[in-house]
Amino acid sequence: MAGRYRNNQESSRSRFYILLSVVFVFVVIKWGIPFFVNVLAGDGSPRISQEKDVIPPQVPILSALPEATNSASLQIEGYTEPGAALDFLINDKISITDKANSDGSFSKIATLDTGSNRVQVRAADEAGNINISEVKLVIFDNKPLDLTITSPKDGTELFGKNNQVVDIQGETSKPESQVIINSSFVIVGKDGSFVHRLQLQNGSNEIKVVASDKAGNSAETKLTLVYTP
Repeated sequence: MAGRYRNNQESSRSRFYILLSVVFVFVVIKWGIPFFVNVLAGDGSPRISQEKDVIPPQVPILSALPEATNSASLQIEGYTEPGAALDFLINDKISITDKANSDGSFSKIATLDTGSNRVQVRAADEAGNINISEVKLVIFDNKPLDLTITSPKDGTELFGKNNQVVDIQGETSKPESQVIINSSFVIVGKDGSFVHRLQLQNGSNEIKVVASDKAGNSAETKLTLVYTP
């Protein structure tokens, strides 16, 4: 009788150990293995994705700028990423700083150096990413333009049909200048000289000569020729 009780007790204990082993294996598979995998892969704590912003702001687009100007102040306009920090560069040096508007637009007046100027705008976002506009070249030239009429002299009187057509000759101090004589465009040579043939009217003829350069500097002179057929 005692032997049968002992056998039953041992059988119950065996089933308990088997059940305990099954539970242990299940716990190891369910939670243990993933835990050890996380430990091997890192510190075992949950990972939080923190992606760094590496995308630069939109390349600043500049509005049209003059090829040359006689003013040291240049207004630079355009657009880029809204709120971006801006550096306005003149010859690779910061002239002035600003911040793009909420719509990405910007407008600022920078100071030019004498002569040729490399104009750019550099934009930076909060993450420190940078983008820069293309280079625009602007010449600052405020040197006065000299204009001289070399022939004929003011007040000259001309007689006869052979002298009705006269050549107005002159020169400018800047070869790239544009010359207009009485509303007619005149070709200017590489040395700044020019010649314009003009037919005189009977009596007093007032001749207006205007010269201007790309920067907007200009000069004007007048002469009067008297013609008698």
